Amino acid sequence: MTSKLLQSIQVGNLTFKNRIMFPPLTTGYEERDGSIGLRSLAFYTRLAKGGCSYIVIGDVAPVRTASPTPKLYDESQIEMYKKLADALHEHDCKVALQLFHPEYDVQGVGKMIMEAGIAGQLAAKAKAANDLEEAEKQQKICDELTKGAYAKLHHDMQHFVTEASVEQLTAIKNSIAQCAKKAQKAGIDAIEIHGDRLLGSLCSTLLNHRTDNYGGSLENRTRIVLVMH
Repeated sequence: MTSKLLQSIQVGNLTFKNRIMFPPLTTGYEERDGSIGLRSLAFYTRLAKGGCSYIVIGDVAPVRTASPTPKLYDESQIEMYKKLADALHEHDCKVALQLFHPEYDVQGVGKMIMEAGIAGQLAAKAKAANDLEEAEKQQKICDELTKGAYAKLHHDMQHFVTEASVEQLTAIKNSIAQCAKKAQKAGIDAIEIHGDRLLGSLCSTLLNHRTDNYGGSLENRTRIVLVMH
């Protein structure tokens, strides 16, 4: 008798050649900018060639973040995901992206980190020019901005679910939808929305203390998830 593990299975409109799946994990093989480079491509291709029928790329951010995870937020990034999809399809392996929006104010934290980096560069230039007073001034600005960014990040990780504005939640919903469209253009077979962290926390009575249309009742707490369905 053939093992069920090796039997094909139909899920929705997708047919998998067997039931071997590589789940969404953060491998650390992505490039520093979050792109799917040669190392990632080779890794996932080996899995497909070895018989895996379904691979889910974990923690794909739909916005530009400082986090070291895969990203798909710009049209220019579609091509690298198309290369991935094409490579896996050659071995009859389906591929999905697990879309994950960080549970913090990405733009706010990113702006502070960018400004800290600029101040750090100015400090280095001033030091090279022997302008020690200016170097000290810029380094102090860099240190304060860096400290502030980490403080905001720490605060947001605990309170963003409750404090995020409706406009921010709408932007998050739209960024995920746009990312899904880009994935479709790249030939990705399916997407999944990261079930815990931000979206899962919005559904939780322990973490969600909102009093607007995204808090309180089960209908409200699950609203952002349902509109993505």
